[in-house]
Amino acid sequence: MKEITIELKLNKNEEIIPIFPDNFNFKDKMKQIQKFYVNKELKKIGYSEQSPRNSLYVFKNGQKNGNPGIRTKKMYEKIKEELNKGNDVKVVIKQIIDNKTPKELSDEEIEKYKKEHNGIAPEWNKQKNHKKWEDNENKQS
Repeated sequence: MKEITIELKLNKNEEIIPIFPDNFNFKDKMKQIQKFYVNKELKKIGYSEQSPRNSLYVFKNGQKNGNPGIRTKKMYEKIKEELNKGNDVKVVIKQIIDNKTPKELSDEEIEKYKKEHNGIAPEWNKQKNHKKWEDNENKQS
């Protein structure tokens, strides 16, 4: 099982770009679990079956040209907010070579996290905490 760490940065256009390690083929489709960290604190456990490039590209500009879901839009806003504060934002991608689906393994990881954190999922896993991303969320903070 491959595990790779990708740093997220803002480019001069204020777009979120992933910095992939050298010699890593980020265009290959792979089943993967993604863990998003801000200053080493786990914020989100997710999954994808796309290439790492495509799965992280949705956060580049919040899919301004498309019609992103609230989760994608809010994750983009949170990541950008953390980067603008000067925080370190990383994504650890673990390739899955298993009979289980990425969603099953992601759900298992979230349950394991919750057991270690008084039943609370990572902050950006809103639905796992029976909460919703709110459109006015960033305005309140």
